Amino acid sequence: MIVNMSIRHFVSPVLFAFSPLFLLSSGSVAVADELLMKDGSRLLGEVVKREHGILEFKTSYAGVIKVKWEAVAELQSDKPMKLMLKDESTITAKHITNDVDELVVEGEGELPAQTLGQATVEYINPEPWRTGEGYKLTGRANAALSIERGNTDKDELDLDGDLTWRYLHDRFKVYGELERDRNNNKKTKDKWKLNNTYDHFFTKQWYGGAFLGLEHDQFADLDLRTTVGPTAGYQWFEGKDMNLSTTIGPMYVNEDFINESDDDYVSLGWGIDFDKYLFDEFMQFYHRQTGLWNLEATNDVVWNTWTGLRFPLLMGFVASTELQAEYNTGAAKDADELDTTVTVKLGYAW
Repeated sequence: MIVNMSIRHFVSPVLFAFSPLFLLSSGSVAVADELLMKDGSRLLGEVVKREHGILEFKTSYAGVIKVKWEAVAELQSDKPMKLMLKDESTITAKHITNDVDELVVEGEGELPAQTLGQATVEYINPEPWRTGEGYKLTGRANAALSIERGNTDKDELDLDGDLTWRYLHDRFKVYGELERDRNNNKKTKDKWKLNNTYDHFFTKQWYGGAFLGLEHDQFADLDLRTTVGPTAGYQWFEGKDMNLSTTIGPMYVNEDFINESDDDYVSLGWGIDFDKYLFDEFMQFYHRQTGLWNLEATNDVVWNTWTGLRFPLLMGFVASTELQAEYNTGAAKDADELDTTVTVKLGYAW
């Protein structure tokens, strides 16, 4: 009896002391956001975001799943969801009922429910940069290296990378590439390119800015081509799944050649930048193009294209295969007008 009483007197205070932890632990397990589909399905997890008509919902058993917004009946969140409207204002909600033409949004506490038109709500839980909170930095770095020894000594090195800083109304983009090849200890390729753009968004789609490009190609007799000028553009799509932008503007071009006479002229410049994930992010197709049309000698056109497929691997690593084409009707006398390169690369994206 004495032993039993001692145990009881010891255990009771311990259970009492740790009971808040048990309650918090059990409460954290039970708490979850709820997704109710129009077909009656019910999922528990966490609301990630909604953009471009797709809701991302994170579950413990299947990771992040993507659901078409029109298939959603209700969203109930444990913590307030942020809704960004077309006019860039934001409101918070704990419960959303998704009707055909409108949303019924319920906030916290005694606040009355609001009814909003479907078209007025741009995002649910938008990325911070979309609401003017900081910026979003994305980029890639790729490398292709080939070393051959034996009857032929051949080295090939290809490096390229890009960075994008995205703010609410501004965007900075940098793209660079370097190619160095040697065959039997003799240089056979020495070229590099650096493109810099700045865009200021006047609306969600229309933007204006400036472009600065630098390019060197020893075996095309090009010591340095400098391109600079204002730009205007339109952002057709912008998101993780698909991006498309088109840009145009007058450019001043100065070309310094190694052997030929130097030249400078005014041109019409353009750019296309497109990428899209395919087969549920199994691979990404991309196409980028820049061009210059000489307005003083209209037969002269320079354009470069990069077209390829990226395959996401693990931990941010990406494998890709790419066809690059460079065309110049005003090329130096001993240089080809068209130069094409096919590469297989390994890179890292963030």
